[in-house]
Amino acid sequence: MFLRLQAFERPGSLVEALRLLARPGHRPLAGGTAAVGPVDSETVGMVDLSGLGLAFSRMEADGLVLGAMTTLGDLLRLPELLLLGGGVLGEAVERTGPPSLLARATLGGSLARPDLAPELVTALLALDAYVRVVRLDASGQQLLRKEQEIESYLSDRKPGTLIEAVRIPVRAALAGYERVARTPRDLPAVAVVVTMEHDEGFMHNVRVAACGLAPAPIRLRAAEELLEDAAPLEAVIENAADAVEATVTPPSDLRGSGEYRRHLARVLTRRAVAAAAERLGRM
Repeated sequence: MFLRLQAFERPGSLVEALRLLARPGHRPLAGGTAAVGPVDSETVGMVDLSGLGLAFSRMEADGLVLGAMTTLGDLLRLPELLLLGGGVLGEAVERTGPPSLLARATLGGSLARPDLAPELVTALLALDAYVRVVRLDASGQQLLRKEQEIESYLSDRKPGTLIEAVRIPVRAALAGYERVARTPRDLPAVAVVVTMEHDEGFMHNVRVAACGLAPAPIRLRAAEELLEDAAPLEAVIENAADAVEATVTPPSDLRGSGEYRRHLARVLTRRAVAAAAERLGRM
């Protein structure tokens, strides 16, 4: 796989890193648990991102900002994580792998390879997270920054960009998290994360996200539209679950057929919404 590898670079700035990655056959390396980009016979250089100063966490006016090189293990040590959707982000991080992997895997690398951390990315979708990406301007001298929704980033990952940070708005959200996997440590066939706020007994700012139904985690907007500003009644929740089953077309693989996953999407959406709504009823 690395027969043509000629260079291992460790840039000290984002500008330098992007210039190196613009060279043919140069691939980024984040935590090193997996390749961020394709590593093939054309790979001649690896660009180590660990020297960019992107392992940080700080609370800003518009939310918790996490640097792209923050390891998943470090995320679990952040007390702020307990504020995010009733702890669903922390639970999703723990589901990503054993402690040895969490000590190396990074937040940015997990977003760049959502197939390896699908529940983490699903939780970020449900928490209305944003990704900050950087690229070089036409002169190759200055950085251009853009912040976009995670869903937008996943559907349109542009070459020549790097993830700088993730911003997660901090809000008083209630959450439900349901999954089905062959074993507790396996990647899920389907997982659903729901977050919502309450407004005098009604569901508000509802987010429903899932993995296992498409190549990357997705928002289930048909369910969100039915649940938004509705009372958490059993019939409303059933209608939202039915809408999910009617609108998804999951793939088939070793973890389950497309038909089985459609069924799981309905069942897990109903359970996750009901779990969040039950907390709403206790407030």
